[in-house]
Amino acid sequence: MKVKITNKYVKEGLTLFAVGVALICTWFAVHNTDSLREGIHTINDILNPFYVGIILAYLLCPIYNWVVRHLYHPLENHMKSKVRAYRISRVLATVTALATLIGLIVGFLVLVIPDLIDSILGIIGQLPDTVRRANNWFVENIQQNPKLVSLLQGNLESLTDKFLKWFQEQARPAVDMVLNGVSVGVISTVNLIFDGFVALIICVYILNSKEMFQAQARKAILALFNPQKAEDIFELGHLTNRTFGGFINGKIIDSIIIGVICFLCMSLLKLPLTMLISVIVGLTNIIPFFGPFIGAIPSLILLLIVDPIAALKFLILVLVLQQVDGNIIGPKILGDTTGLASFWVMFAIIVGGGLFGFAGMILGVPCFAVLYTYVTRFINNRLAAKGHPTDTVLYEEFGKYKINKEDIFGKERCNPDSGDTGRPVEKSED
Repeated sequence: MKVKITNKYVKEGLTLFAVGVALICTWFAVHNTDSLREGIHTINDILNPFYVGIILAYLLCPIYNWVVRHLYHPLENHMKSKVRAYRISRVLATVTALATLIGLIVGFLVLVIPDLIDSILGIIGQLPDTVRRANNWFVENIQQNPKLVSLLQGNLESLTDKFLKWFQEQARPAVDMVLNGVSVGVISTVNLIFDGFVALIICVYILNSKEMFQAQARKAILALFNPQKAEDIFELGHLTNRTFGGFINGKIIDSIIIGVICFLCMSLLKLPLTMLISVIVGLTNIIPFFGPFIGAIPSLILLLIVDPIAALKFLILVLVLQQVDGNIIGPKILGDTTGLASFWVMFAIIVGGGLFGFAGMILGVPCFAVLYTYVTRFINNRLAAKGHPTDTVLYEEFGKYKINKEDIFGKERCNPDSGDTGRPVEKSED
């Protein structure tokens, strides 16, 4: 039975109590930021396999659904029990999805590791020649500068003392730090393998239980909210799924195409480290806006060590490839999946990357796109309720340029009486 609180003093007391609790929590968070950050970091470490498992299940879901859809009916016709046909189709769909994932990982390692080993061995093989050239340059400059020789001889003893002091105070601790880092790296690798195995198990559970989870969520929402609010929440879920699905799938396809084009162009130009650099460029291209540059910097450094002329050619290639991707390939594949202007894309990447690292740089854009859509919708609905137009163009000022706005956007759009009815729209015209 519902009990309504009608006494205004009781209501005010509960409000003051809630405000007091909020202030205490805020004070605690402000004065214990380090502990709070450490606690969040610990929770994230614990939940990391769940994050990875959910992402893998989301990416493998189309494959899983396709296999179930195409296997169930043939199995149903050859089996007496429809339940058994359904279960077998789900098992085969799970196996197919996992086999696809493992095949992609193994194929990636087969493509990258041999080229990576060859690159490392090539760089190590070139080190003696580099040292020899540096030594010859040093000797030649010493012979041509007698004053430098006398200066070095006079300060040799002090330089030796400084070197020994530096070695004891800085080099040895650095070596110990490196050794500790290696130990931590080995432990982290073991933990990463374990987390990956747990993530695969979680992925399997989610793939086979996603309908049940969806039904439980619908039940909870319908039980806790009124019908209109529940429909709004369902619509938010559909919008989020469309935004994330369109963006992530589009970026994966776009990155594969860019990686293949980079490989073909580097092969035609006969540049070294073709496969390794193409994979780096393709993977980092998943990150919007900054991706091509993030992948180009380490690749450029590797090529500078091997062949400076090849590095210059690669730099020109990356600039051309980035323009082709940004103006032709990307828009064709992604379309307007996010509805964000370039400024907000950059903002979402920087904030997401600062808060959540590499994953935040990728997922920050679709997350911000969903938030941006709802904020824009809320503002437009408020404007429409007050009788104001919702088209952003109508609020832009061009007087400082001495330009008639109608010449740029058209008379109908710039005339509120004929170009905008005051009805709310889902997104702005930015």
